[in-house]
Amino acid sequence: MILTGVLKPRYYALLLVWLVSGCTGMQSGQPQPVIDQGVQSSGPAGQADDRDADAAGLQAPVSQQPPAVLALLDRAEHQANAGDLDSAAATLERAIRIDSRNPVLWHHLASVRLAEGEYLQAENLAAKSNSLAPGNRAQQIRNWQLIADARRSRGDLAGASVAEQRIRILESD
Repeated sequence: MILTGVLKPRYYALLLVWLVSGCTGMQSGQPQPVIDQGVQSSGPAGQADDRDADAAGLQAPVSQQPPAVLALLDRAEHQANAGDLDSAAATLERAIRIDSRNPVLWHHLASVRLAEGEYLQAENLAAKSNSLAPGNRAQQIRNWQLIADARRSRGDLAGASVAEQRIRILESD
């Protein structure tokens, strides 16, 4: 994720995880927004059922996504990794029109907005993703991390601390 061109120290750990998992690209020495297709929601409501969810609260695999959403998510990933954030956002918005209850799509759009410096919008989009991901702790942790980053970037250190506390609570459950 890009924060006005400066990589915050906490991003080194996240960046390492993303690089190891092959979910991000690098351009000009700065990390790009992460669009990870590895964990997706299923069904028309964008939520996995009990048969699809594992004990950690992960949602259904990519293969259960509508093909159009998968294609758009793949395109958005390539656009974001190439640094074309405007196109990536437009592509994700198109995917959301197809599957508006998919919390992963909302999270990725939030990630792009954060990279664009649209911190308040990024926070609101991540909150929307959280509202669509009850019981999915992994997705909620990613969303709260993004919210903490957005708040910190806006200078709201107390708000970032609250978001980080939510992460610790989710991780301890």
